[in-house]
Amino acid sequence: MTRLGEDTRRSSKPRLFLGLGLLLVGIAIFFFGLPHFFSEELRFQKIKEMKPGDPGFPTLEGQFQPESLGEYEISRGDQAKVSLHAVSYRDKSGELRRALIFPPTEQGSSALPGVGDGNRVRHDLWMSAAKAVRRHTDENALFVSWWDNAQRIHFLTGRDVWAMQPVADAFSEPRARDFWGEIAGGFAEDEQPLRQLARWLTMDADQALAELSERLPKDRPVFWVVCLDDLARLSEVESLSGVTLPFEARFFPAESNIHAQIAAVKRWAGEKGSGNYLIHPLPGGGIRAWRITAEEGEKTLLARLLPFVGSIGHTPPQLQLVYQSEQGAYLSIFKWVTQ
Repeated sequence: MTRLGEDTRRSSKPRLFLGLGLLLVGIAIFFFGLPHFFSEELRFQKIKEMKPGDPGFPTLEGQFQPESLGEYEISRGDQAKVSLHAVSYRDKSGELRRALIFPPTEQGSSALPGVGDGNRVRHDLWMSAAKAVRRHTDENALFVSWWDNAQRIHFLTGRDVWAMQPVADAFSEPRARDFWGEIAGGFAEDEQPLRQLARWLTMDADQALAELSERLPKDRPVFWVVCLDDLARLSEVESLSGVTLPFEARFFPAESNIHAQIAAVKRWAGEKGSGNYLIHPLPGGGIRAWRITAEEGEKTLLARLLPFVGSIGHTPPQLQLVYQSEQGAYLSIFKWVTQ
């Protein structure tokens, strides 16, 4: 296996069962918009804008000099408040960019157990991945990932990315559209790269890879990045691709017997499709589980890259796993291998 240094980790089924997620997904589902899990509307608010040198301006490990940082808060009723940081900076050509990053410490308060920890863990895992990328990839490497991941990759590593701005049509709800447009630094002028990426992710993996072989540059190394938080972007992917993926999620409450809890997930996953599932432990001992309910869903490029139990060990040969987060397969990097 090609490695991004010694930071690479292989995934395994025991780690999937016991560690996948590390309290990570509760916050993503909370603010990225899966409304059937909650009854109250999300509220979006900008708290403040800071500049380097201002009190409280965080230490950022980016590859560009920040010009300002906006602190945003997302809340739902009285349940929780989540802080997000959007850093503004200029790239090598002098163009103003924005990057959505996870705060190194939780700025907001939260009534949801583990929400603050989720942000801190995300921050640390992204820092580790960025360090590996900077050390073990060429400066001319190109990274393909969803737009929010791409923003972090560009700011934290300086590497080029496929698409780093959202597309307005991906958000059907006006308040959410306005919020993500503001925090991302505007919508993409050229929508095609992200629309193409959405289409590839929802296609049969073999067909997508055949098309990719004609589209990806052959004169530079190409890497793919997938993250468990990408599951919270399914509505965007579906909107831009015009495809409804047969993925379903369900919450399983905490049980004193973890084996009984996993058995319940397996039974639920087996009710539809082939029983292919992915689980995320949540704060308090609960589990957020995802299942794929139809065979065509299992064949999609997205399903083949995410650590569903049916995908582990079956990564397409054109995409070689070269990095995986040490704790729970939160973030994976694949190298495009020319045939």
